[in-house]
Amino acid sequence: MKRLLDWLWGRVLLYVLLVVLIAFVALAWPGLPQLARSLSSENLSGAEITALLKNDLAAQQARLAQHTNEARTLGADQITSRIAEREAARAEAEARKQAAQQGLFAAYRPSRVVARSRAEIEIAALDSELAMLRTALAPREAHDKARGFLDENPTMPTAGAIEAARAQCEAARSALTAFEMRGQIDQRLRDAVLSERQRLATSQRQRCNEATSLAERRKAALGARASLREAKVALAALAADPLPESLIASPDRVTFRDILAKAFLALLAITLVPFIYRTIAYHLLAPIAARWPPMRFAAAGTPPPQPVVTPSAISLGIQLQADEEALVRQDYLQSSSLKGTKRTRWLLDWRRPLTSFASGMRFLTAIRGDGKRVTISAVKDPLAELAVLTVPEGAACVLRPSALAAVVQPQGQPVRITPKWRFGLPAWLTWQWRYLAFHGPARLVVKGGRGVRIEPAERGRIVGEGQILGFSTDLSYSVIRSETFWPYFFGREALLKDRVEQGAGVLLIEEAPLAGRSALRRGVAGVWDALLKVGGV
Repeated sequence: MKRLLDWLWGRVLLYVLLVVLIAFVALAWPGLPQLARSLSSENLSGAEITALLKNDLAAQQARLAQHTNEARTLGADQITSRIAEREAARAEAEARKQAAQQGLFAAYRPSRVVARSRAEIEIAALDSELAMLRTALAPREAHDKARGFLDENPTMPTAGAIEAARAQCEAARSALTAFEMRGQIDQRLRDAVLSERQRLATSQRQRCNEATSLAERRKAALGARASLREAKVALAALAADPLPESLIASPDRVTFRDILAKAFLALLAITLVPFIYRTIAYHLLAPIAARWPPMRFAAAGTPPPQPVVTPSAISLGIQLQADEEALVRQDYLQSSSLKGTKRTRWLLDWRRPLTSFASGMRFLTAIRGDGKRVTISAVKDPLAELAVLTVPEGAACVLRPSALAAVVQPQGQPVRITPKWRFGLPAWLTWQWRYLAFHGPARLVVKGGRGVRIEPAERGRIVGEGQILGFSTDLSYSVIRSETFWPYFFGREALLKDRVEQGAGVLLIEEAPLAGRSALRRGVAGVWDALLKVGGV
């Protein structure tokens, strides 16, 4: 039965696969060429789009010149009709431009950018042609009017004919004047017998009208010829405005391909620059930093008293003396005596408020009481262990304030903190420019991931960067290059390690600085730790 069910299940899967395959061939396969062309149109860079639009601009410019030549020979009615056609074409091009601006990422898709730019080029060409046609309409109408007049009046009276007609007009006017100067009896006799007055007046009117008509015809003909000549000159000088190059030269044009290319170059730089820097730093900078003069915190001469360190433990009980007070950090006060004075201390050292606040030594619980016992433990950090560093009078210890969990100091005598700055090459490579020394008398409760290890300096110790919590001030501090290149090259080790020597003091080393931190927390906290490290916090 199982074999039958397996066989049926295999047939069903085969049937589904065949349906999918046949559907793909029937539906999707015919559209693959179009899809390929569509994808090809989307694979254009800004430079390729500019070259493509440059050809379109040249074609539109040539077409505009051709239409300008045609407009010189078109009649007024044809020009009016063409203006209407070009206005309709411009409305269509404007609609295409608006459509190309719609859609997701339309400003970066090459097909949309090309469509929009082509529509803009076409609109500019149509605007130029419309301006040219409207300019050509007036001279064409004047040309047609003048040509029509000259066709209706093929001959033009000459100046001599006009002068002769005017002379005849003057002669007829003189004859009429001479008749009117005769005596009344003679005028009446001649007028009665010959109708001479009417004949002379009619002759004067006809000949003067003819002279005037000839002059007006000549003037109209000359005006028509001048208008025709001006219209021809205007039509011959007819030209459309050239299309601006700004239509294709867009410095801010960016396509998906450009974005991908820039992102790839940025990725390549981000990937390679650290490796290039590590190579230069390891082979060139680190040897120089290793030969840099060491830094000492105590003056040469009689060595100061050495701090005393107890082994680290998960929790520590601190017995307060009559003149002592304990300043306990948040989340580290596990228990305290029922009796005793407790209050809030805002900062560890008001002379260095930023250091106290950034290191976490803020909002401290101050506890006083003769013989009162305070239990200190990392309440929220399961991997932290604590150690007590006793700094006697006259002694000092270089320590990171962020490693403090509590400070026990004499009442009215706050622990003294002195800074020391350095800006040499080792400081720039390790990004630690300041070191803080804590002076006794005081008891410093130091915390560390998975414990705090105490090592005597002896003849010198080399410790990984970031593991040293503190060291005695009689030791000389410097850096040394990491022993192996490839672990540093691939980011597994630091470039430099801490080196202490030339003294009888001790080192405080954190067993696991990153214990308990996830990868995300290490990344976020690492940035903050780097900022704190610059100030020695």
